[in-house]
Parts: sequence; structure tokens; C-alpha cells
Amino acid sequence: MKIGIDATMMVYQGSGVANYTYNLIKNLLIHDDKNQYFIFYSSLRKPPETLEKLSQLKKLGGQVFITHLPPRVLTLIWGRLNLIPLEWFIGKCQLIFFSDFLRPPTLPETRGITTIHDLTWQLYPQYHTQEVIEAHQRKIDKTLKYNDLIIVDSQNTKKDLINLYPKVNRNRIFVIYPGVDERFVNFRRKSLQEEEKNIKKYLPSGFQLGNYLVYVGAIEPRKNLEKAISVFNELTRTSTEKKIKELKFFIIGKAGWKNEQVFSLVRKLKLEEKVIFLGYVKDEDLPFFYTRASATIYLSEYEGFGYPPIESAYCQTPVLLYKNSSLKELFKNDYPYTKKGKELKTLEFILKRRIDPKKFLRRKFLWQEAVIEFIKLYDQV
Repeated sequence: MKIGIDATMMVYQGSGVANYTYNLIKNLLIHDDKNQYFIFYSSLRKPPETLEKLSQLKKLGGQVFITHLPPRVLTLIWGRLNLIPLEWFIGKCQLIFFSDFLRPPTLPETRGITTIHDLTWQLYPQYHTQEVIEAHQRKIDKTLKYNDLIIVDSQNTKKDLINLYPKVNRNRIFVIYPGVDERFVNFRRKSLQEEEKNIKKYLPSGFQLGNYLVYVGAIEPRKNLEKAISVFNELTRTSTEKKIKELKFFIIGKAGWKNEQVFSLVRKLKLEEKVIFLGYVKDEDLPFFYTRASATIYLSEYEGFGYPPIESAYCQTPVLLYKNSSLKELFKNDYPYTKKGKELKTLEFILKRRIDPKKFLRRKFLWQEAVIEFIKLYDQV
């Protein structure tokens, strides 16, 4: 079959959706030698890393079509106006796959598969702009209208979808857990000098690398970074151990929206020398940050899946996280999840015990297994 894929979400490098889109396509090209893949990407911006990834997809046999329409224009013509079938850009296909908030129009005979990563825009509208809420709602409406096959990243998201949209055909919802990039699955420790070199290029000039905690993800309200910073502050302020008192907190990720309170809290607590915002870190360097960290803090209020806890686990670094939403599907019940009000106590426990979280993972979360399940859906369509 000729299968089209909208890869426009790859422009948001560093985001979970961008990683999902790229790794899904890459592994489909690696493990599926029966079907042809036509990949559409559009953006005014040309991030070198994204262009390199598109080049890799081309080398793997994907036919890549690049246009220069920004996502905002696509949101207008596809999201609001529902004009111009995707096939006009990539050629006729039997099946087209969509991810995130756009569901482009397609020719009448073309079937669709769409991934719904989460429904936080419905459950926690206060964490989203009105524009984002409306875009996701339009996508859901069209997904149901065209009777697309639906992929969700977790059992929790499937439950949310059925509860919020009781008319959805449950037989057309499939849980396929995303995989974790092989750079984490197959990561091997490097020399101390090499690890520090890959970390220090992101640190302020003259910064001395010592022990630290790490957060990876967007800087936005749902991620609960204010709580993470407060717990870090209490930990370093009350501990009598020198190595704990000297800990730093590296925050990796791009600034989202409504993040002013996070930065103001750091100033209020006078943590400018301890809480370091590193911004975007390249994929290949993330394992070094996880591996060298004393712990990863990920106190998100809600996740459709959640890559950082699994990435950290593969790097054998314990994670402080709540047992909520899909996060409870990542680790076994005996993993030391934390509860509201118990964050500091749990963090002290995992720092002291230095447990290996990889042993607690419920499954391997491999892309090879995910794409096998994905390919099976072609017959369902």
C-alpha cells in the first residue's frame, strides 16, 4: 500500500509529539518492507536537526515532500476551513496517518489512522490556550466524522476518550504504547571526561559541574514545576549532608506558556545559582544528563504517556513522580511513587537507596514492538 504520513509536528523539536512522530516513521521504514511511505513536512523554519532527521528518513526509503507553509497556515486551511486534501502534496494514498492536533482533509476513498495522545485540553482546559482547545476539538470532530482508526498511547487515554466521547466506536480504538529511542535503551556509560564534556557545553561559562537533579519537559503549568522547585529548595535547605546541600537542579526544555510563576519562584527563593534553565538539549546528549543525575523529578499533574520517566529509567536514574494518569502504567506497583504532601520524603528515600528504576518498568517500551502493532492495523482499515 501507499501510506501517507503528516510529519509536520517534527518542527516542534524537543517535544514528546515530535519525538513520537519521528521515531514512529523511522521504525516503520526500518521494519516494514512491504509498504511505501509518503512523508509530508511543512514549515517556514528550517531547524538543522529536523532537516537532518528528514534526510535520514529519506535514506531509509521514505519519500519526503517538504513545503514551506507554517503550521499556523495549515491550521487555517486544514483545521478551520478543511480545504486542500493532503494527497495534493504527496500523491494518492490508500491510507494516511495523522498525529497531534491536525486532521487534514483527504480524498473520499482514503482511509485514516490518527493518534490521540491525551485529552488534557478537555480535562484541564486551564492548562491550554483557547486556540489549542479549539484546534483539538476540531480534530476530534473530524476523526469521528471520517471514522478514522484511533491509536492512543495508554489505557488511561483510552478510558478518557470513551468517557468524554461515549459515541466513539470502541472497536476502533487501539492502545499502542510508544517506544523509547534506542539511544536510551542501548545506552552505555562513557568515560567521566566524555560525559562531562557533553553536559558542560550547555552550562553557563565557568559553571562547576557537581551533583544535580534533572527535569526534562516543557515549562508550563501542567508539569507542576513550581512544586518540583519547592521540593528541591526544601531538600537542600533542610539536609545536613554536604552533597545534598550542594545539589543543583537542571531544568531541560523549552518555555511553554503561563510559565512566569516558575521563573518568579526561583527569584523569590533566591535559587538563581542552583536552579539552572538549560533550554533545549539535543536528543543525543539527553542520556548523559539522565545518567549523571542523582534523580529525575517529574511531578506532572497529568500525562497521556510521559517519555522522561522511562528514558531516565533506562539510564538507571530513579524518578520522583506521582502515580496518576498514564504514569501509573509505566512502573510496577511496588515502585516508590510519591503522593501529594510526601514528595520530599519520597525524594530523600530514592536518593538514599539509589534504586534501579529499570527493574520496575512494566514493559520494555520498544519501538520495534510498537510498529509491529501499528502495521497490524492496516488490515483493520
